[in-house]
Amino acid sequence: MNGDLKMTFIRKCLADYMSSVKETMRVTFRKYKVGVTDEGVQSLASETLENSAILRFKEYLRFVDMGVGKSHPLGGLTSMKVALRAHNDGFALVKDRTRRPKKIYSKVAWGKLTWLENKLMHGYTEETKAMLKKTIEDGSFVT
Repeated sequence: MNGDLKMTFIRKCLADYMSSVKETMRVTFRKYKVGVTDEGVQSLASETLENSAILRFKEYLRFVDMGVGKSHPLGGLTSMKVALRAHNDGFALVKDRTRRPKKIYSKVAWGKLTWLENKLMHGYTEETKAMLKKTIEDGSFVT
């Protein structure tokens, strides 16, 4: 019974975490005006398994999160052959019009991870105390 209670508590915490992440990502999509269509928002899905959780969304949202994409490499720099002052040819890194990262996934998911850790570490004891207190108050406690 005790093991079942623990697993139920863990699954509940994971489900709460995933729903919180999805809702915060939806708000962040609107804040940063990500996507013309709502395809990215509609692609958000989560699944809570036995002792893990999976968050699914369109792959391009990871690129939006990093600020990269077609013709915008990671770092936003392109190399260009230029004539240096000493009349030697060389390569220089020139800033192009970069895409700024819109932290719609990493900041949200990793930021809420501390909440999940604390809930798993301390929440079970609080929930068990509340359950025992309720059992004693109901008079169904058997000794």
